[in-house]
Amino acid sequence: MGLFKKRHVEPPPPPPPPPPTAAEQIRANKRQLQRAGREMERERMKLERTEVTTKNKIKAAARAGQMEAARMLAKDLVRTRNNVTRLYKMQTEMQSLSAQMTEMQTAGTMANAMGDAVKIMVTVSKTMNMPTMRATLMEYQREAAKMGMTQEMMQDTLDDTLGSADEVDQTEELVDSVMDELGLETSSRLGAVPSNKVGASSQMADEVDPSLNARLEHLRR
Repeated sequence: MGLFKKRHVEPPPPPPPPPPTAAEQIRANKRQLQRAGREMERERMKLERTEVTTKNKIKAAARAGQMEAARMLAKDLVRTRNNVTRLYKMQTEMQSLSAQMTEMQTAGTMANAMGDAVKIMVTVSKTMNMPTMRATLMEYQREAAKMGMTQEMMQDTLDDTLGSADEVDQTEELVDSVMDELGLETSSRLGAVPSNKVGASSQMADEVDPSLNARLEHLRR
């Protein structure tokens, strides 16, 4: 039985994780800076509370006449204020460093985007067949020119076909305008009849039979 026992084979170790990218490293560093900045903020607030307490102690010692104790407390107050100033400076430097990391991350993102764009342009350039594209564009220009000429010929044909009715209308309008002008000239000539002829016509109207005039008057009514 022992001869056929399976030997235990240990599984291979897992592959090592891939190294972090530049963006991941920057994010990790920024998190560390933010954590350190929060710790310094808490320390600064603690020192400011200690500063207020030390001031009160100095005032109490001075009231009590304990000048030596007041001097020692004043030294502690000076050291506390110096520490607060140092913490302010450190926080400012860390904020500046975080801003620089953000700029580096932005620059890295832009560089990656530009690299991807270059790859796309190279791929497109390889897939483009310039002779075929040139032939296609020339063929398009020829067909567009043919279409333009066809449209012009169709427009000319339509104008010739539909232009007869327009010509008839224009002819009638021209004749009417000429007749109107002739009518105006005739009326003007009639208005220029000499006065002696008008007198003769009125005299002839007086010599007409009165009964005929009465009939005409009745018809007018």
